Amino acid sequence: MAPAARLDASLWSDYAELYGESLADLAGDDPVRAARVEERLYATPLTHGFLQGHMVHESLTSNPAARLHVGRIILDRLVRLSEAVGAGRVQSREHGQTQFVLDGLDALFAAIEDRIGSDLTPPRQAGELFGVQLAKGTFSDRHFDGIYGALRAHRIARDFGIRSPALLEIGGGSGHLAYYARRMGCERFAIIDLPPVLVPQYILLATAFGADVVGFGHRSEPGIALVNAYAGGADRFADWDVVINIDSMPEMAPADAGRYLDRIRPGGLFLSINQESAVQNGDHRQNVVADLARDRGFRCHARMPAWLRTGWVEEVFQAP
Repeated sequence: MAPAARLDASLWSDYAELYGESLADLAGDDPVRAARVEERLYATPLTHGFLQGHMVHESLTSNPAARLHVGRIILDRLVRLSEAVGAGRVQSREHGQTQFVLDGLDALFAAIEDRIGSDLTPPRQAGELFGVQLAKGTFSDRHFDGIYGALRAHRIARDFGIRSPALLEIGGGSGHLAYYARRMGCERFAIIDLPPVLVPQYILLATAFGADVVGFGHRSEPGIALVNAYAGGADRFADWDVVINIDSMPEMAPADAGRYLDRIRPGGLFLSINQESAVQNGDHRQNVVADLARDRGFRCHARMPAWLRTGWVEEVFQAP
């Protein structure tokens, strides 16, 4: 049973209103309605805001310009992933290279798999997801984000002498990072997230690995734990070697983002791939992760432009 959303005067009320019908169908007694939600997962409000969702799906189905725009984003992310892992050469504008010439997308993806050393077949959960169709399945930009994030978390752990890292992701979005981390050999993974978002994550991950591997709440045995950010025990960060946040900490309330960093165990590693725009966000400006980490005495081991997204920063910190 998925954890229920809180009903209060915060964003939870909006979540309950937006997701309510889909959640009710999944939790109800009609298996047909529940199956329908799973079959159309990325065309429902359950994935709004982090992987397509009902509004984007409607636009993609009716608007060729929207399909072209999203298609370009996905292909750009694929090419950037190939550059990041050395499967493709980085283009040099200084030498007049302003266009990519690809021999074939499947060949490029096979080269990425070869460089990483893992089978990167996507999850079986398709759910009416728009993406690039390769021989191995349909891929969105979030697939490629997940592949890169899982790879970096593993390599960072290895660089610090951790052979079998336990990984924790703050805000797991679509669940693809957790999926690919397990495919790359991670035996213990946890996502801490808002309760409604845990539901599509569970559908994707349990479909891929089985309900015995994926569960709600903390677990000490190997597998994937989906943890309600507002439930008791959500502060148990001491069990994890590398904590990961991609594309969400700047948008959190400053106090919430700070509390997450405060929970990382002494000496624990933190991988952040986020933007630093600091734009106005309601009654406060968006967080800059480097500032939050610096204020808490974190040591920055690496800082570089993010490979997959222009204007984003990848950083590796260690808690004091």
